[in-house]
Amino acid sequence: MAGIKDIKNEISELRNSVDRLTDELQKINITIKESLQITSQTIREMSEALEATMRKMSDLTNVRDTILKNLGIDGIIPGFLKRKK
Repeated sequence: MAGIKDIKNEISELRNSVDRLTDELQKINITIKESLQITSQTIREMSEALEATMRKMSDLTNVRDTILKNLGIDGIIPGFLKRKK
């Protein structure tokens, strides 16, 4: 009869270990989910910032081109600003 009692104790310990492991895995899953949400939000914000920066750069390029054309030096300045090797 002691053998059955030992088996019951082992099964009970195994069940407790599985329960603790399940709890830890659930916590890990929650942590991973939160981390992925933060990463997603960060990527979204960086994308919006990059888009705004690209718009500003495009506007600046248009302004530069307009000024050069109005001054009549649009063919001279770009060659002048090139680096000499």
